[in-house]
Amino acid sequence: MATPPDLADFPDAGIVWKKWNAETETELAERERPILLFVADPDPMVFPFLRAIFQAMPVNGRLRGLLHGEFPALYVEAGAIPEAIGAYGAGRQYHIAVLSPYGLNPLVVFDPVRGDAAAVVAEIAAVLDRLLPAWR
Repeated sequence: MATPPDLADFPDAGIVWKKWNAETETELAERERPILLFVADPDPMVFPFLRAIFQAMPVNGRLRGLLHGEFPALYVEAGAIPEAIGAYGAGRQYHIAVLSPYGLNPLVVFDPVRGDAAAVVAEIAAVLDRLLPAWR
C-alpha cells in the first residue's frame, strides 16, 4: 500500500483544496470548469470511508495531475455547507461529486462506501479524464 506524501512534497505530491468563501466562489465561476467537491462529514456511518478516500486521493498521480492543472478541488465541512451546493443535497445525498461550474449542481456523484478507497479514487480520476476533452 502506498503511503501518503510528506508535507515537504506538497503540492507536487498533494492536492490543493479550496475552502468555500467569496474569493473561491468568484474563482470557480471564472474558471468555468467542473469542480471536484469533497464534503467532510463526522457521521460515523460515512466518516471512516471518507477519511480513507481523502487519504488515498493524493496517492493517485492521475487525480493529482487533473486537480493541479485542469479541475479545481473544493473541500467543505458538513456543518458549513454553503446554500449554493447544499440545495442539491451536498452532505445529505452525496459527499463526493463533480459539480457543474454552471449552477454547482452535481454532474457525477461517487458513493464513498462502495468498494475500496483506491478504487473510488481511480473512478474519480477516470470520470475527470472523460470530462477533460469537453472542457478544454
